[in-house]
Parts: sequence; structure tokens; C-alpha cells
Amino acid sequence: MNGTTTGLGGLGARLWRAALELLYPARCAACDALLEHDGDLFCGPCALTLAPVDCACPRCARPSPVRIPRPPPCLGCLQRPPRFDAAVAGFEFGGAVAEAIRNLKWHHMPELATPLGELAYRALEHAPAGFGAIDLIVPVPLHARRLRKREFNQAAELAAALREAARARNAPLGRVALDARALERTRDTPPQTGLDAAQRRRNVLDAFRVRRPDDVRGRHVLLVDDVMTTGATADACAAVLSRAGAAAVLVLTLGRAMP
Repeated sequence: MNGTTTGLGGLGARLWRAALELLYPARCAACDALLEHDGDLFCGPCALTLAPVDCACPRCARPSPVRIPRPPPCLGCLQRPPRFDAAVAGFEFGGAVAEAIRNLKWHHMPELATPLGELAYRALEHAPAGFGAIDLIVPVPLHARRLRKREFNQAAELAAALREAARARNAPLGRVALDARALERTRDTPPQTGLDAAQRRRNVLDAFRVRRPDDVRGRHVLLVDDVMTTGATADACAAVLSRAGAAAVLVLTLGRAMP
């Protein structure tokens, strides 16, 4: 009886998935072309534009020009160390990854957060050793005004998706608390696009606060965002988390742009 029921349930689920795929075929997250294979996120031409960041500065995730086993901190981090302890990124920002993130944020496609969060989780394979101690996941917040306009925070969606990816693998990160309200953006800062590094730092100066310092005190925080360029936003968030007593702030982004 149980075996028969399970078989029918499995057949029903497969038929339902087939019907959905017929009505709503999977499309490329970057260019919207129809996908040939189940489980793909990008079509073949878009996939060729992906540039994984698998060798980078351990402090800011800037891709290393030379592939070496343990790259040292880049010159920028040696001259001006960030206030976060380490960073990792999935891909260089450009091509299909850039288009997918733009679709997620500006074309109101929060459903892309699930597969993009899976990609972000895979990026943790290249994380520095300190990432193993994470006990709190915190997304970079949007200001309340911008959140009302967009209706979702892409960083929070990515954070939830990467934790679900970890949970599906029964990995420790899947059991870590996620607090989307740990940080608050106190000023509705203008977009960072087009600003140089110094302007970006001024733009986010004193733009964040920790809502409840006791919730982050002594914890190893994984700060999640979609893209890092100069690191000014992550640095500003790390500064207030550290002042609130966080033991370490470790940054994860899907994309790494060059300033």
C-alpha cells in the first residue's frame, strides 16, 4: 500500500513539473532565452561570460592577477585595511552575472534570488578559513523608503537563499540564524554608481546602525550583499557591527566589480 501510494505521488509530482515546464519553460536569468537543460541558470552563450573568482585578495575579494595557492592581501588592503575581516565573491561583476543581478533588483524578479543564492553559497568553497565560524547571517539593509518602492531587499533574498542551499546539503550554515533586521540604514543614500572610492565612503558615512547590539555582540557575522565595488558599503556596515561588539565580520557577495 505504502509503496503504491509513494509511486503514484512521485508520478503525480513528475507530471505536475512537466506541465509547469510546458506552460512556463525555464529561461536564462540574464537574457531571457529558453534554456535547453533542467537546472541551468544561464543559456550557453551567457554562461561563457561567467568569470568565477577563485583566486583573490583574502581581505576584499579583489581577483588576483596571478593564480597562486594563497594570495596575500592586495596593495589597496595593505594601504587602507577594510574594517571587515575577510571577503569572498562568486564572480567578477559583468556579463551574465551583472544582467541577472540587474534583473533581480530593477526588473522586480525576486524569484532569481533562489538560483543566485545557490551560486553565492558555492562561492564559500573559496572562503578564507575564518568563514567556518559563522554564527549569524546579516544582509546589507535598504532604507525603508527604497524598500517600500522595491518591495524586497535583494541582499536579504540572497541571504535566505544561500542559507536554504546550505540547509539542503545539511551544512552547518543552514542552521545559522539569519537576522534581516540586525542592521538599519538610517539615511536614504544616493546610489553609489558613478562615484569614486572617496565619494562612496562619504556617501555611506554614518548611514547604518545596529538595532540591538546584544544580538551581534561576540558573534561571527556573515554580511551578505549582491555586489562589492570599492567595499565602502560593506566597510560602513562592518564598522557599526564591530563597534556593537561583533567578534568578526566576513563579507559574501555574488559579484565583485572593479572600482
